Amino acid sequence: MQQKLRIMQLIFIFALSVSFNAYADAWNCSNSDLVREVVIEYPDGGSVPCNVIYKKQTEGFEDQMLWSAVGEEGYCEEKARAFVAKLESWGWVCLETVSSEAVADTEQAENPSQAADTEQAENPSQAADTEQ
Repeated sequence: MQQKLRIMQLIFIFALSVSFNAYADAWNCSNSDLVREVVIEYPDGGSVPCNVIYKKQTEGFEDQMLWSAVGEEGYCEEKARAFVAKLESWGWVCLETVSSEAVADTEQAENPSQAADTEQAENPSQAADTEQ
């Protein structure tokens, strides 16, 4: 039974990673009743600077910053993925999650006219200036 559950979890993880791999910026990992999270934070909203944060949510520990980068794009993503792979090799089951910002960016790329309408609704005075 335990092996079937593990196989189902791995299939689910694989399916999610294929769909969202490019946008993942956090992973929720579990092992028994323990939950940990690996998160990439982007303080300025771009791809750098960035921080890789490790959270032991169910254990009462302070969050730890494992790595950070100021100018090297892709550094935090590489380090976070490698750390998640290490957790999985220790028996943790990790699921990738997507931030709401990444979802919004994806939706904006897929529907550029809708994104323009949203921007006009958020800035009506600017939209009025553009129309005149």
